[in-house]
Amino acid sequence: MCALSDAKSLTEERVEQVLNEFLKDFTENSVEAKGWPTYFAAYKVSKAALIAYTRVLGSKYPNFRVNSVCPGYCGTDMTAYTGSLTAEEGAESLVKLSLLPNDGPSGVFFYRKDVTSF
Repeated sequence: MCALSDAKSLTEERVEQVLNEFLKDFTENSVEAKGWPTYFAAYKVSKAALIAYTRVLGSKYPNFRVNSVCPGYCGTDMTAYTGSLTAEEGAESLVKLSLLPNDGPSGVFFYRKDVTSF
């Protein structure tokens, strides 16, 4: 997935190409042999692609605020309520992003409330 971490060379076509490569390898049962993540592979690759696409859109549409966020490990149905944060605590980061000023960051990934690298 290193191909998705180079923000300067990312394009929609490159993101799609990486996803198609993953899908091919996944259907051929060669995920591990091809170096993809093995545990929750589809989930991890889809999240990496979403973050990469966020970067592409942030660059392509500079007048919009396009960001992605991981709210943290929240206790919800999806995690069988094992998360260390409440849903409300996780939602705080989403609210913060929705209130960014017009000149705020775009095309970046937030972990909770902070911009972080991919």
